[in-house]
Amino acid sequence: MNATDQPKWLTERIDQTSDRIREGTCPHCHCPVIRARAGRVAALDVIADPTPISVTEELLARLDGRLTWHLVTTALGAQRITWRDQFHIRAGPARHPVIADHKCPPHPVQERLL
Repeated sequence: MNATDQPKWLTERIDQTSDRIREGTCPHCHCPVIRARAGRVAALDVIADPTPISVTEELLARLDGRLTWHLVTTALGAQRITWRDQFHIRAGPARHPVIADHKCPPHPVQERLL
């Protein structure tokens, strides 16, 4: 059985569990996000903002408790999300664009009545 003979549900399931990115929107704030499963053994489902961030923005994201990730483009043009930890950060400038976990923007709070 090759990829063209697979049932559609199986192809979708394989795609959902891969580390290749899938574009979509956040169900809460409707902002654009990218999703992937990072890691091979103990994989983590990642929902991240698609816009690459600077070193300062990465520091602010880490201080806010959000994880940061490498957005790697393979030789075949597929994009993947891979781990970025303190060892990558300490090694110097990133070789791949860096993205951060998605955080919904704050909603305006209405004034309460007295």
